[in-house]
Amino acid sequence: MGALPSLLDPRSVIVLAGLMGVMMALVMFFMRRSYPASIRGLSEWALAPLLAFTSTMLFAARDYLPDFLTIVVANVVLFQACILYYSGSQKFLLGSSDTRGWTLLNGLIGLSMFWFSTVKPDFEARLLIVTFAVSLLFFAHALLYLRHRPRVFGQPLMIGLLLAQAAVAALRFVSVVLGMAGSNLMDGNWIQSLYISMYSFSVLLLSISVILMATDRVHTEFEYLATRDSLTGALNRRALLDACRGAFASDRRHMALLMVDLDHFKDVNDRFGHQMGDKVLREAVRRMQRAVGDAGVLGRYGGEEFVVLLPGTGQVEAMAIAARLKQAIGEPFGADSPMAEVGSIAVSIGVATNDGGRGVDEVLARADAALYKAKAMGRDQVIAAA
Repeated sequence: MGALPSLLDPRSVIVLAGLMGVMMALVMFFMRRSYPASIRGLSEWALAPLLAFTSTMLFAARDYLPDFLTIVVANVVLFQACILYYSGSQKFLLGSSDTRGWTLLNGLIGLSMFWFSTVKPDFEARLLIVTFAVSLLFFAHALLYLRHRPRVFGQPLMIGLLLAQAAVAALRFVSVVLGMAGSNLMDGNWIQSLYISMYSFSVLLLSISVILMATDRVHTEFEYLATRDSLTGALNRRALLDACRGAFASDRRHMALLMVDLDHFKDVNDRFGHQMGDKVLREAVRRMQRAVGDAGVLGRYGGEEFVVLLPGTGQVEAMAIAARLKQAIGEPFGADSPMAEVGSIAVSIGVATNDGGRGVDEVLARADAALYKAKAMGRDQVIAAA
């Protein structure tokens, strides 16, 4: 194949990629300012297209600016943009980033670009080094997403794009080995044009993938916040009742509810303050969640009252879980605990099941009645509904 039409000459495609990079950088910048800080990686993803733009402008200035800028600096900045995309993905998926190895590799790329452009000019050597490094980084980037579960919306697009970019870079590497390198970066042969065009579209599609993933994460977090109690992290009352209704509707034969109340909790607030009371509530929820495990669903019913939904559970098993839960909450706070001065807390628990096909409201009322019976009998005990 010969050169492609002048409309798609490498310099024009490079400039186009740079302009798309600037636009996507602006989009990512405003996303970073408006999205919650819990969405990690947006800063890196906003900076990466700007670096990509800088590198493309330097590449486009080949033959007009010194080779040091258009070869050495341009390649180093381009690879650093790829590293930033990778760093953003690490923070988004893992919460932290470590790209020291890739940064060291970029330093070696800079040295090799200088050697093969100034000391011993060799276009093929430069192309081999860059395409190999780019292919390796994009493949590692794709593996990061492939190993991470669960997937978010936009992740398959990101994986496909990264693998495609890695494949094209690898194809360009192979073409150099086979003697199809061309004479320079602006050579319009088909493989060079494919390599540059793929990079140009990657700048745009990487940012689109990032936007899709970040938006999906925001939606998930808002959905989580809408169903969670802000203090303890347990289900809020509305979400708890929805979960109970759904469970009872799907299985009316084996269902149990535990109504849990922290004994004398008002005394904790009165003696130690509401901040200490909040700590005690959070710790109580952590202990309840550990005790219940995957067997049930925990929600805050109101104040210091909690409800545990136990699907597929009869009365005998429900009483055993309630006893385990009571013991877990009643463990004294350690001497090094911020709640050490409280000593310990006790709970009263009412247990009710849906024997006979009772509905949610009736079972809740029976569990509540059993709870108040436990309190009337001296608290710190588990009572089954009559």
